[in-house]
Amino acid sequence: MTNDKRRLPSAAVWVMALALGSALPARTVRAETIELLDKTKLNAKIIHYYDGVYTVESGGQTIKLPKEKIRAISFQLPPPRAEFSTPEKTFERWRKALLDGAAERMIDCYALVQQGMLATQMGLSQAQDGFKKMEKEVAGTKFQIKESKIKGDTATLKVLRQKGDESDTGDIAFVRENGEWKMLLPQ
Repeated sequence: MTNDKRRLPSAAVWVMALALGSALPARTVRAETIELLDKTKLNAKIIHYYDGVYTVESGGQTIKLPKEKIRAISFQLPPPRAEFSTPEKTFERWRKALLDGAAERMIDCYALVQQGMLATQMGLSQAQDGFKKMEKEVAGTKFQIKESKIKGDTATLKVLRQKGDESDTGDIAFVRENGEWKMLLPQ
């Protein structure tokens, strides 16, 4: 992050906001279609697999299927959501989620590969206290997107953060997943 003359006292909080998530589970990212040996197809959610038996939920019922009776399992991703159609929209969703104290919505703004780690971090009481601090600090902070660069399935936003007379600028990296732009943690 490049700074103007002074670093904002809340800069650590902004970085923490980019690095923390929720103890709540990430949204379901797929639906399974299970084809049995007799070519019957079943739309189901895999709940558990143990000792060669899949436990699935379909039509409100829980079913146990031995793997020997399954011909194939295919995974289908849901359609992309409009609120993630550009890096700018994703950043705005993240900002609003943080202001609203909506940790689950905030974590949904990050790349899938990072959501689990963030959820684990937020499970710690110290991290939850940090999230509350972020909410308070961001409430008085203005964000302005200065530049947007998209190259293939990656993007970068240059964001100016202002609080009072102080400001700093930082880059936020994004990746496109299933047609949605998701934020990446700072490296």
